[in-house]
Amino acid sequence: MTFILPGTPRIALLDATQLKLKTLFLPAPDKGSPKLEWIEKGINSDLVDGSESNRRLGFIPELTLSWEVYNDTDGQGHAIGGNDQCLADIASFLAIMDAPPGYISISPGPSAGGFVVNKTTIRPIGIIGMAGFAAGLEVTFRGGTILPSKLLGAF
Repeated sequence: MTFILPGTPRIALLDATQLKLKTLFLPAPDKGSPKLEWIEKGINSDLVDGSESNRRLGFIPELTLSWEVYNDTDGQGHAIGGNDQCLADIASFLAIMDAPPGYISISPGPSAGGFVVNKTTIRPIGIIGMAGFAAGLEVTFRGGTILPSKLLGAF
């Protein structure tokens, strides 16, 4: 089980060899987020007598982050923008979401490890107010590599 302390999630843009090109911080998500789930992968077979046989292959992490309002105006101790070690503004964050599978890594918080993302799903967002805040943003990151245990790797 992975314990996640509250704080800013981190996202890294990777190159083809999975070396970090830059790390960006994300605004603290809403209460109830981040939500880390472990999808169990295995092989289930029915035996001749009708009983079941199960072979566990491991677990795939799935992380959901949600913001009622994605606040990219308060740097929360970081410069704002798309450069390394900055708090990602909404444009930079959405641009990173277009990266191909295997080119981003995500960590749910400052005390947690992370995983390489194979698939991202973004719930449709709306823009509110004159400042252009993104409203109702929810992103789900799913790993592609089966992990032997429910522990996140180094970020």
